[in-house]
Amino acid sequence: MLAPGDRVWVNVPGAGYVGVAKVTGHATQARDFCLLHNDEERPALELLRADYHREYLDDPERCEYFLPVQWLRSLALNEAVKEVGLFGNQNTICHPTTPKWRWTVERLKERFGVV
Repeated sequence: MLAPGDRVWVNVPGAGYVGVAKVTGHATQARDFCLLHNDEERPALELLRADYHREYLDDPERCEYFLPVQWLRSLALNEAVKEVGLFGNQNTICHPTTPKWRWTVERLKERFGVV
């Protein structure tokens, strides 16, 4: 659902919006995704402790996919933006089209100080 150049607003259910990022590449299977660590590219799964369904690494239908982003702004969980009326959704990723979403984006741009 996401493509390079898209903007992603990160909402932690129950806490609020904690970040905004710009997508910089395409979704990549976890086993092939690399991160920059100490000025060296390394496989993400060597660096990350979470499971990420490692048992499905060779199954493109069931494996995890990672997406590279450039963080534009992030907040600590205790500083999350949570207001009555902001759009919320429990899905990992959603592409809302309701008028409430447009209002939410404009409000988040104000609160995060991004254009």
